[in-house]
Amino acid sequence: MSHPRTLIRQALVDRLKTKIDDVYLTSAEDRIFGSRSKPLFDQFLPAILVYARSENILEERFATDGFGATKRELEIALEAVVLGNGQVDDMLDNIAAQIELAFDGWEMSSRKADVMKLKSTEIDVSIEGSKTYGAARLTYGITYYTANKQPVISGTIPTEIEANF
Repeated sequence: MSHPRTLIRQALVDRLKTKIDDVYLTSAEDRIFGSRSKPLFDQFLPAILVYARSENILEERFATDGFGATKRELEIALEAVVLGNGQVDDMLDNIAAQIELAFDGWEMSSRKADVMKLKSTEIDVSIEGSKTYGAARLTYGITYYTANKQPVISGTIPTEIEANF
């Protein structure tokens, strides 16, 4: 069974690879990868890498017994990488806008309860010889829940003192 993070990442990759009227949602076309470890070569740019950055467990005020669902906030990065020229900033702004538009009003079909919100965008440019590379990392927060296993009840309820030993 896959972790929900894996399923969420794959849903985001699938969304970015979507074609509408035979046109891709982004200029990266189908060069969307669900990992940060994909080697990127010039001929395969622009490309987008989708990966988890962190995940926090949020306290629920109704889960007082410790056995309720776990509320999680996943920070996921969508990092667009381009091979640029004098227009690298415009290229990064364009692909960032395409990513934002792709997720505006979108709902994961397999995870309808998840809430996805754009949190930040970081932009960086690197010049290597005569080549200019640009990257825009859009960080989204995705709030979702996971179920917890209930304890097996043996028929007797331990007293508070017994439970601590």
